[in-house]
Amino acid sequence: MKDSDIVLIEQALGISLPESYKRAVVPFRIPALVGNTEHQLWDDANGLVELNRKLRVGSRYRPAWPEMIALDTRSAEGPVWWLDHRVVESKASYQSHSKFADWAEEFYRDMRSDLEGDGVDPDGKPQVPEPMSWRRLFRDLLSLTAVAVIGLIILFGIAWLRSWLKKH
Repeated sequence: MKDSDIVLIEQALGISLPESYKRAVVPFRIPALVGNTEHQLWDDANGLVELNRKLRVGSRYRPAWPEMIALDTRSAEGPVWWLDHRVVESKASYQSHSKFADWAEEFYRDMRSDLEGDGVDPDGKPQVPEPMSWRRLFRDLLSLTAVAVIGLIILFGIAWLRSWLKKH
C-alpha cells in the first residue's frame, strides 16, 4: 500500500486511520501478498473501501457496522476486534489486541512462517491467479459431471439393494 491508498481509504470512508495502521501497511511488509484481499490484513485500498461500504449498509442477516473497520478508528492505538460473523454487537465478538501495532507484528510473523511452510517465498513476487481457460473450464465441468454420475450410480445402487432386500 502507498500513502495515496491511505488517503483514498480515509476520504472514501470519512475516517482517520491510526498512525499504527499506516506504519504497518505502508509499505506492505510481505511482498508475496501485495494486493491481497484473502488474508486478515488486506493490501487493496479499493477492496477495503468496497467491503466497508457494504458492511456499513448491513443486510437482513447482519446489522450495519458503525463507521469503523475491524480496526477501531476511535482510538489512537487502533484496537483490533474479532467479529463473530461480522456482527459488531455479538456476544462472541471481542477486542483481540489493544494495539494494532501488536496485532500487525503477530500477523506478519505468523504469515511469513505459514508462507515459508507452504514453500512460498514471502519476499517473492505475488502469485498471479491462473486465468480461466476453456480447457480448464472443460476439465472442471467434466470432473463435476463425473461426480454427479457416480452419485447417481450410488443412489440407484442403494434403491436397488433396498428393493432386493424387501423381496428376500
